[in-house]
Amino acid sequence: MKRNIFISSVLFLSVLMTLSSCADKQEIAVNQETEFGTREEANDLLTRAVNLVKVNETVAFAMITAGTGGFSQKDLYPFCTTMKGVWIAHPRDSGSDFSDAETSDGVRVAETMIKNAKVGEISEISYMYNRTGNSLDKEYKKTTLYTKAGKYICGSGYYEK
Repeated sequence: MKRNIFISSVLFLSVLMTLSSCADKQEIAVNQETEFGTREEANDLLTRAVNLVKVNETVAFAMITAGTGGFSQKDLYPFCTTMKGVWIAHPRDSGSDFSDAETSDGVRVAETMIKNAKVGEISEISYMYNRTGNSLDKEYKKTTLYTKAGKYICGSGYYEK
């Protein structure tokens, strides 16, 4: 009985967060195009995401994917991936396998993060990437801060102007 109530609560929370995030999509899109987040803001998002994953990974992944609870700021967002390189929580690419992905400057981001992520230690990786998700748009240098959170890797990156 308690398990069914918990599952129902998580599903309700996920639907509620998705609906509430729809109203903010236009504002978020404008902010992503015009405002650059900072290293400190990316680090704060990563810390908050990891703390929430430790408490309740289901709620954390739903909030990260929906971009609710302050998990979408300017052009920043946290993400989490499995140890096999599948996005478990990402605002655009949840469920996608990026284990073999390579950036335009030859960086294999997932492979590097999987190899180097350690619990309690924030590492970083830099590469060229576009800010909008459209591969035809201008690329900027992106630095992703990442760490191991239980059986997942979580990160958040920021772009340099």
